[in-house]
Formats: sequence, structure tokens, C-alpha cells
Amino acid sequence: PGTIGALANLAANLQEQRKLSEAEPLLREVVAAAREAAAIANQGSDEALKDEATQSMIKDIGNLGEVCLAQGKLDEAEPLLVEAVTYARQKGGWGGPFNGSLVELRREQGRLPEAVQELGTLVADLRKGAGPQHPLTLEAEAVTARLRHAQGGGAAAAAELRATVQRMGKYMGAADPDTVKWCR
Repeated sequence: PGTIGALANLAANLQEQRKLSEAEPLLREVVAAAREAAAIANQGSDEALKDEATQSMIKDIGNLGEVCLAQGKLDEAEPLLVEAVTYARQKGGWGGPFNGSLVELRREQGRLPEAVQELGTLVADLRKGAGPQHPLTLEAEAVTARLRHAQGGGAAAAAELRATVQRMGKYMGAADPDTVKWCR
């Protein structure tokens, strides 16, 4: 476990430095080892150990999915991100930290209706968990509105986007960089 953790940390460091081609093989090694460790843990009777091994594995799988997505390897990213989000939904009741990456994948694939549907789920989860005025909730709502507008949602989608940006300005401040970027 210590070796897997050290490799995962090194890969995360490389990922943060945008050295994705260096991070990817390390993450592939980490995922393979984490899958093996989780399988071994699941044969035992210690529930805490099982949960820890599985959660660690899912985090590694999601990180590899994000690295593949960032490199444009959409076909490789998809099963990884779907696995991470599915696990998070089963375990925690929401799509977890990789839900936004799955939305981005669907957008990159040109599957806008699915991206909007995933975003709708994320928005509902954020409203419930973080609150309707939380910056992450507002940003997810803005992305949803922009996707609907991009799909040809017409005047209703444009009005939804304007209303969301106004709420962002009210709760985040009109000079906030996140608010400004959604006004473009």
C-alpha cells in the first residue's frame, strides 16, 4: 500500500504540473496495483479495510480517467470515469468528484444531451449538499445553461443563462472572475 500511495502521489504531482504523458503510465500501474489490493482486501472480513482499499482504487481510476481526458483519449477515459462516478453514486448518493469530468467527457464526445443530463444530476446534488448559492452550484448551473443554449435552446436557454449569471453576480460579486467568464 505504501508503494501504491507513493506512486499515486508522484503521478498526482506530475498531473498538477501538466506532465500528463509522464503521469499516465504511473497511474496505469497504480490502478492495476490498486485493483489487485482491493481484490485481496475484499477476500478478508475487515469491512473498514475493504472500504479503504475500494475508495483508494476508485480515486486512482478517476484520476487516470481525468489524465486520459486531458490528453484527448476519450475512448480510454470513458470507462474509467463512468466507473468512478457509478461507484460514488452507489456509495455516497451523488456522482462524486469525477462527475464534472464525466460531463466534460460527454461534451468533448459531442454527446450534449447526456452532458446536460449529467450536469442536471450534479446541480441537484450540489443544491442539496452545498446550497443553491454556493459557487460550485452556481457554476454548474451556468455550465448547464450554456450547454442548453449551445444545443439550440433558443430564447428560453438564453434567458436561463442570463438569470444564472445574474445570480452568480449577486452571490459571488460582479467582479468575480468566474462570473465574468460566464458573461462572455
